[in-house]
Parts: sequence; structure tokens; C-alpha cells
Amino acid sequence: MIHYHAIITGRVQGVGFRYFVQGEAVNRGMKGWVRNTDEGHVELKVEGEQQEVLDFLKTVRKGSPFSKVTDMQMEQLPEFAHYQDFRIKG
Repeated sequence: MIHYHAIITGRVQGVGFRYFVQGEAVNRGMKGWVRNTDEGHVELKVEGEQQEVLDFLKTVRKGSPFSKVTDMQMEQLPEFAHYQDFRIKG
């Protein structure tokens, strides 16, 4: 299991990006959350099996049809939050 935090920048608000992220996460069995930030970015935390999480993050980096991801800063977190599901916050 691994736990990642990511900040996604670009055209990621107002284009259904959080719903895209949630759908991808749920389809892959990921746990965590996604939310818009006040700065106009999207933030997420995700837990799951290593390869599944890495594949998920690659898909998020590519973006949805209406989004345009220009940058994605990621960090692996040392501790687990034991999320129950994957949800949209805020």
C-alpha cells in the first residue's frame, strides 16, 4: 500500500475534473479524496496498491477531455489515513 498527495494545476476547475478523478479512483478501488483549492488548483490524496496508485496518477496527469493539466506535484506520504472510500470534498 502507498499513500500519495498531489496538487494539479491547469484548467482543472469548472470542467468536471474532480468527477473524472473520482470516477477513475472508484473504478480502480482507490481510497481518498479530491477537492478544489482556493488558488484554482485541484488537490487529492489517494491510498491503494502501489501499481494501481501509480497508474491512477498517470491517468490523472493526462486529464479529462475538457481539462488541461499543466503541472502535477506529487509526494508519497509516510503514513496512512485509512480512508473508507474516494470522495469529492468541498
